[in-house]
Amino acid sequence: MKFSKGLAALLAVVLLLGVTACSKKSEQGSTQPAGAINWMGYTEGMKKAKETNKPVMVDFYTSWCKYCKMLDETTYKDPAIVEILNRDFVVIKINAESENKVMEGGKEMTERELAGLFKVTGFPTIWFFDANGKQIAPLPGYSPPEDFKPVLTFITSGSYAKGIQFADYLKTLKK
Repeated sequence: MKFSKGLAALLAVVLLLGVTACSKKSEQGSTQPAGAINWMGYTEGMKKAKETNKPVMVDFYTSWCKYCKMLDETTYKDPAIVEILNRDFVVIKINAESENKVMEGGKEMTERELAGLFKVTGFPTIWFFDANGKQIAPLPGYSPPEDFKPVLTFITSGSYAKGIQFADYLKTLKK
């Protein structure tokens, strides 16, 4: 009998934890694990950027790309990077070889065609856009967290819109 009560109590705790975890996920609107980037699809993400007035980061990747995987395993797992991206950006991941459909400029196209539209020829390539979908700049190749963080703060500070060059922005960070 004691075993049954103990088992029942343990089961109740496990169920309660599961319900709490599920409700937290639905409140956040994401099923991503804690500490993970809240990636979105392109069409949905660009719409959300306008609604929230946040800049957009689009990661164009391929499944075979070594440096894309490094980006996922290092930079995109860095807690400071995850925090900035989830708080200050709408983040989108695009498989540049996919036939999945997206909407761009009122036209349906594949993710592959979208990569071509933005002249993505190497991987990874990250494109930054303002909240209205206006192109800011691409960032080709792998960036470790310590190099990526200043890029993100450059975008969120609006320095690019003020005509400040990235190299000059970096100098202000070193003062």
